[in-house]
This record gives sequence, C-alpha cells and structure tokens, in this order.
Amino acid sequence: MNQPFLVHAFPAAAGQPLYWWLVSDDAVQAWGCDVNPLEAAGLRQDQGSDEPVQTIALLPSHLATVQWHERPDDITDLQAQAAAKLAAREASLGGDDVHIVAAMDDGRPVTALIDKSELARGLELLAALGLDPDAVLPSGWIVPPVNEGFSSADLGFDKLLRGDSLIAPDDPALHQLLLGEQPVSPVTGDSFDAMLVGAPERCELDFRSGAFEKRVRRAMAPAQRRKLLALAALLLLVTAVIPLVQLGKYYWAANSANEASMERAAQVLETVESPVQAEQALDARLRAENKGNIQFPVPAAALYSSLQQTPNVSIERLSYGSNGIVSATLTAIQNEDMNPALIAIQDAGFVITATPRTDATGVAKADITVRAP
Repeated sequence: MNQPFLVHAFPAAAGQPLYWWLVSDDAVQAWGCDVNPLEAAGLRQDQGSDEPVQTIALLPSHLATVQWHERPDDITDLQAQAAAKLAAREASLGGDDVHIVAAMDDGRPVTALIDKSELARGLELLAALGLDPDAVLPSGWIVPPVNEGFSSADLGFDKLLRGDSLIAPDDPALHQLLLGEQPVSPVTGDSFDAMLVGAPERCELDFRSGAFEKRVRRAMAPAQRRKLLALAALLLLVTAVIPLVQLGKYYWAANSANEASMERAAQVLETVESPVQAEQALDARLRAENKGNIQFPVPAAALYSSLQQTPNVSIERLSYGSNGIVSATLTAIQNEDMNPALIAIQDAGFVITATPRTDATGVAKADITVRAP
C-alpha cells in the first residue's frame, strides 16, 4: 500500500474553502472543498507520527507566472537555468520582491515566478490549518501537455490551459488570441485522476526553496524511539558481558598457571598443598642450600651497576665460584679511578676485597671479589 498524500489548493485569502484530493494506492480516494482540507480528508499531521502525510499545494495561475526560455548553445543545464532566472527577474516588475525557481523541460529552461509576500502569506494561512506543504507548484505545471494544440483542466479553483510552452488561465475572452484554430483536449475522468496521482513526480518547479524551504522536523517517531532503546539496551548488555568474559578468561588462565606451578613444585617438594605454601617451601630450601642471594646474577648485577656509574673503569676478567663469590679484574688509568665503583658496591650491602696493582704497561688494575652478605 502506497503512503497517501494530499493535493490541495494554495489559499489566496483567510477562511477560503480549499479544493483537495486524497491520493492513495495510485488512485484518488476522496476529494472535496473545505476550509480545513486536512481535517476533511480524515488525516492527521502529528509531529510524532510514524508516517507524516505528504502534501502538495497548487498555486492558482493568476498568482504564479510560468515562462519558457531559449537555451543558449554550449552551456550546461544549471547554467541555462541560472540564465533563465536572471532573464525572468529582469523582465518582472517586482525586482527582488519576487521568488523565482527554474527547471528544465524537454531540454529548455523554464521559470516560475511569484511575489514573495503572496507566498509567505499563503504558507502562514496553511500553517494555521496544520498544513506545511512539502511542495508548492504552479497548478498548470501538473497538467500534461498534448502533442498538438492545448490541454485544459478545471481544478475548481483554477481553470487553465497548458500548451507546449504556455500556461495561462482558461479565459473564453482569450481563446481566439491564444488558441486560434488549435484544438483543445480537456483533462477529465481517469486522465484527471492520473494527473493528480503523478503530482509528486512534477516537483521540479517547487517554490519551497531558498528562504521558503521546508524546515525538516527533527522529531523522533515512536518506531525509531523503540529501535534506539533496543540498541541502547543491547549496547549496555554487550558492555557488561565483555569484562565478565575477560574476567573469566583471566580466572581460567590463573588456575592453569597455578596447576602448572604446582606440578613443577611437586617434582622437588614432597608435599604441596597450595602455590603459596610451595613458594614458601622453595624459598626455605634455597636458603638452606645457600642458593639465595649468593647466586651469580645478584653480585654480578651489583658489580655492573656500580661500573655504569663510574667512567673510565672497565672489567678485564670475570669468574664465579661455587662458593657464591664473583671474582673480577678492574682496569683504569689510575687506581683512584676505581674507588667510586668499589664504594658503590659496598654501599649496596655487598662484601668486597680489592688488591690494587700496576701491570708492565703502567695500567692500574685491581683484583676484586664480590659476595652477598
């Protein structure tokens, strides 16, 4: 089922009954002439409606002037429309007080012109009726032209003629002047309904542009609101589930690590009840076997750390004994250069011995030992 839309007349005065046609399912379902077309058609134009009703207002031919223009060669459609608008403004008597729109019709630029005050006043009158038309068109623009002669249409509020390049009021006094001997084909019956059904496809000359462009409502429809709430709830659920999943992964990884450490500890300990007890038992065993702080990395790290703080001192030899003592030979230009390094090791809490000497080349050396307290 197609969304219904309303075609109605553009008001020229307050309180004026307006002709209207309700179109749905590609057919005119209802029509009439009432002061409030929206109410008469049984429609609502609520701001929060899921499907706001589309409306198209038709301007009487005496309020809007439609004119075709010659198209210069070697220019684009947009350039041709801009040139046509300039020409229409220069030919009008209103100057800047007119609103002009332009379009292309079978390769030729066409313009429509209306007084700005007339357009603004009519839109205010429609707003008072709850109508905010999506498009405001010259009534003759929706009338289909014929291959030969003219077509005529009676919209109730406007009787008009449509030719290949002419839209004018259907005034019998002007027939001889405008028509001559050319035939006139009335648009009636099914053709009339088809003309109204196709109105949304004839919005090229829409006066709702520029300063008169329709303001888009930012209201959220109930269906959109429900969808947004569902997405927000889903986002909160996902946000809550992610850390729970991570926590579970960490818990399982920690259990796996504990089990692996317990298996390794059981290889050297008789009884193992928990990772904490295993760690304590291993520390006690290391202390009992004198393999704690006297292991090579501890005194060696202290030695290298002190040398990093002392320039011009280097290590010539380094060895480690099973008794936990690190032996090394330090070299420097003179013995006094090695004193800051030796003092730094002592300040770190290690026990050292140092025997200074000078080799055959005159380089100062010191044979030292370092052990943990």
